[in-house]
Amino acid sequence: MRWLVLLAGCGVSASAPGDAPAPLVPPPLTGGGVAFMDVAVATMDSPTLAQHQTVLVRGDTIVAVGSDVAVPVDATKIDGKGKFLIPGLHDMHVHLDGTRGMLALFVAHGVTTVRNMAGSPRTIALREHVLKGDLLGPKIVTAGPFVDGPRPRWESSDIVATPADAARVVGEQAAAGYDFVKVYNGLTVETYDAVLAAAKQHDLRVVGHVPFAVPLAHALQSGQASIEHLTGYAEAIERDDSPVRHAKRSATTLIQRWLYMDPAKLADVAALTARSGTWNVPTLVTADVYDELWRGQTPTAEDLDAVSPDWRARWDPKHSPKHLTAAVKAVATKAGDKSLLAELTVVRELVAAGAPLLAGTDTPNPYVVPGASLHQELALFVTAGLTPYHALRAATVDAAAFLRDPKDGRIAAGMRADLVLLAADPFADIHALDHIDGVMVRGSWLGPDRLKALHAELVERYRDPTWEHPIELGEPHTVQYVVSDNGAPVGAYAIARIPGGFIEKQTLEDETITARVHGHHLELDVERPDGVTHVDYPAALDYLTPASAFALVDDSPLAITDKTTVGVAQPDIDAPNVLRKGALQIERLPGATDAQRVYRLRLSIDRVATAARITLDGPGLPSSFKISSTTRPIIRSYTRRR
Repeated sequence: MRWLVLLAGCGVSASAPGDAPAPLVPPPLTGGGVAFMDVAVATMDSPTLAQHQTVLVRGDTIVAVGSDVAVPVDATKIDGKGKFLIPGLHDMHVHLDGTRGMLALFVAHGVTTVRNMAGSPRTIALREHVLKGDLLGPKIVTAGPFVDGPRPRWESSDIVATPADAARVVGEQAAAGYDFVKVYNGLTVETYDAVLAAAKQHDLRVVGHVPFAVPLAHALQSGQASIEHLTGYAEAIERDDSPVRHAKRSATTLIQRWLYMDPAKLADVAALTARSGTWNVPTLVTADVYDELWRGQTPTAEDLDAVSPDWRARWDPKHSPKHLTAAVKAVATKAGDKSLLAELTVVRELVAAGAPLLAGTDTPNPYVVPGASLHQELALFVTAGLTPYHALRAATVDAAAFLRDPKDGRIAAGMRADLVLLAADPFADIHALDHIDGVMVRGSWLGPDRLKALHAELVERYRDPTWEHPIELGEPHTVQYVVSDNGAPVGAYAIARIPGGFIEKQTLEDETITARVHGHHLELDVERPDGVTHVDYPAALDYLTPASAFALVDDSPLAITDKTTVGVAQPDIDAPNVLRKGALQIERLPGATDAQRVYRLRLSIDRVATAARITLDGPGLPSSFKISSTTRPIIRSYTRRR
């Protein structure tokens, strides 16, 4: 969906990422370190604040906490009088897009660790760049690609159709260095069990959804480490007389199921969850947002001006088919906020039963802003009945316990220096998180002036969207396109002929992809905030990019309704040295006029199909073309600039 690069053949070599951009994070202060003076400390060992404390940091480690700490004369002193120091926050369910904006927004809101729930080789590289200080961002722990069934919801998923697939896929993810295996909706009970067994062999924990075919009780008893979005709970606690009890899972039936909750079943399921030790990540903030979207309302969100404009455009309700159907809106309007209230009730009962809880947001779902949304999630925990202290535990000490990180989540000597300075008492009011006076990430201090400047930098960076400007290729006769997702502008694309081939470039905010085709030779450059990857493919192969696709259909001898199929392989843009084999079908369709030629290209790789529709009104390049997927309700369109 993001970039159509089709290759007839295989065999590729890739260079290592180029030099990363200049560090955006200030280095830890040297000398006597940093001392937070006369500050109230939330150690997270109890719901009581330790008053009038000094917290001394050297490098990236807390070295002393107490009321009588000796502070070196050359230490940088931060006045904590009347302020409150808490451990850095953890967002335990995010989907990283890799932009500087998303990473910086987490830190600006005190989020110093994130658990990424759909990874790629790019995520592994990003994790290392952040740890080295090349980019300002939170510590990243990451699952691998979704592990899904034969008809995956997302193109990047690893498909498991048999137990043998499970052993192979989990082995590959373990070798790649992922921290978790994430299961998804399409697994059967047999393949789900095979994934858990394979993960156990590799000492990896399984997290994610409860697949549609797997009963919640089975997932709990099988040892799934965490369940996301309360998946499986609506069905498990549904009344026997519910009118949708046996209906197919969908947005409409999910809303309705929450309305038919059986309190006795909820008590039993909560007790079973507690006994199993499985953690839940409810992502209530996303449920809250969709509750509004489904009813035709546009949610309000903080810091929208610091979010990349392509995401803001995608979030606009008129561009998001997921929450536009009349059936969903009708059911949601009738239900009001009752489905969200039911989820809050489930969270309250889980906690009362002793089941462990983690805080996650599922950003960047629409209007779920990185960083700020975690504050909203914790406020919803309090609405569900948790105290502010227990809500904070889910994003600090409990998150660190889940991640098995003994150096994180508390404020004590020997702990990692991930800290947030607040202007108000978070144990008295969870909304104190909205009043941040500074953030320390791995010993690097960002005070109020730096945070203000950081926000201004993001607003300025995203004030001028990429799609408003043509791309400079340095070639005559360059043709320019605006890239849109479901009508929402998200980027720009340009193409130009060069001797023996084409050069083409696509920009999507912080990502630029350039392809140069010279006959049977392809060069690919992927530029991102974490570096540049150059791929030089061997010259003995035939390659098909968007530009050469135009040339192919322009010269095609196909008559109307004729088809032809060729074997192809597609490089993974997140790991361009990885090739995925498949088949490309080209079909000519009837045009609106005798002169118009219409072609449909269908690429099938790993049981996932991507289609492109190209319409030519004459020789040369089309005025527009579209790329769609059989697994996602998104159409990416390229419209020629006038």
